[in-house]
Amino acid sequence: MTSKTSEQTPEGRAGGSAEGSLGEQLRRARLERGVNLREVAEQTRITMRHLEAIEADDFEALPGGIFNKSFIKSYARHVGFPEARALELYEQTARERGFQNEEPATSPQRSRVYMGETSRSPLMTYGLSAVIVGILILLVYAGLHYYRRTEVEGAATAATPRPNTAAANTPAPAATPTPPPAAEGFKVQLKAARAFWLTSWQEGDKKKRGRFLKPDAPEEFEPTAALNLHYDQVSADALQVTVNGRALKTPADTTVWTITKDNYTQFAQ
Repeated sequence: MTSKTSEQTPEGRAGGSAEGSLGEQLRRARLERGVNLREVAEQTRITMRHLEAIEADDFEALPGGIFNKSFIKSYARHVGFPEARALELYEQTARERGFQNEEPATSPQRSRVYMGETSRSPLMTYGLSAVIVGILILLVYAGLHYYRRTEVEGAATAATPRPNTAAANTPAPAATPTPPPAAEGFKVQLKAARAFWLTSWQEGDKKKRGRFLKPDAPEEFEPTAALNLHYDQVSADALQVTVNGRALKTPADTTVWTITKDNYTQFAQ
């Protein structure tokens, strides 16, 4: 009777021993427990294809690396086979067959997929972030500043009383002959019996000056031409005007009073 060839004996199989290869021993342990392969798949979450590859010692069909060892350990644990022995037989088989059994690298690996500027340092990233935040802050500040300036200008415009065009268009009473102006010049002093809003401007001024005329703050002018005063009719009795020391009577029938060195005497009291 002839002896079996080395390929038929358990010792001749890759990663084998007297009990057989790893796949044969795991399959035998499963059958001894009376467990079918589908039950193992459901309990271990390993696909039937991978379980069949393990029992056939076709480890190249597995995902590779740490997944191979994880599958073998889970399978061995479920069928009651020693996990350490199963891993030992697996590594022996891997060495004999010459396929790599690499563990996944524990150190970070640079992605081979181009993801933009991957060599940028953290300091550069922080710097760019700071610049962007600074620009956003400047934009917000500029917007607030513009909003406040617009609000202030709007409030000032609303506070300035509008001239009474109807009263301004009313023809002034016929002027009576006036004596020649005083030789001492043309000095106008404004006082207020109570605080009220007054707008004044000289002939040729491009901008009118509006403010509250207060009793404790009289004002003096030496206009080269006409001095215009704009006030509400209800405030006419509070305005006290003196020209060259002579008190004038404030007209109550108009809101725009024009005083010149030629006409002021007609308002003298």
